[in-house]
Amino acid sequence: MRLTLFTSILVASLALAPLALAAKQPLYEVQVLVFANHLRKLDGHEHWNQEKIQPVSGYRKALKPSTTLPAGSTLAHDERLLSGHPHYTILAAASWVQNAVPLRATKAIRIASHVDGRLKGVVRVFQWRLLHVALDLHYTPPQGVLGGSAPVFQLAESRPMALYRTNYFDHPKFGALVLITPYHGTVPARG
Repeated sequence: MRLTLFTSILVASLALAPLALAAKQPLYEVQVLVFANHLRKLDGHEHWNQEKIQPVSGYRKALKPSTTLPAGSTLAHDERLLSGHPHYTILAAASWVQNAVPLRATKAIRIASHVDGRLKGVVRVFQWRLLHVALDLHYTPPQGVLGGSAPVFQLAESRPMALYRTNYFDHPKFGALVLITPYHGTVPARG
């Protein structure tokens, strides 16, 4: 009798465990700010091999986020500072709310230039022990800025993220600021 009762409780708890985990899955607000750097001395006279750049994986199927940052946020303040500086150009700003799932289940988020199409790429936020961000961004500077034909620069990196901190992804020609914070608001239903 005890074994049957114990077995029943064990089976019921195992069956309900995934539901409990899904119900308590935290949401995160993700903010991304991508900017071009026009300081010529930062490239270190490097020569980039254009043949090694791979197409952005998942760009066409990627979800389109809001193209604005929340008013009053740290990255919105950074966007105002960088846009007023002569050595930087804002390429894209985006924000969205999502849960953290394993990489194989996460959806790519499309990041693209506001106006001129010089930036395109994807961002993935996923859970793998810690919260991670994977960026794959391609930037084509305006023709003539570097002389000759415009090359394509790639920033492809994946790393663990610190919540509440602005994380900087660096390339000599452009950079990305990423801020992830827990989200406690309501999420509107998609319809």
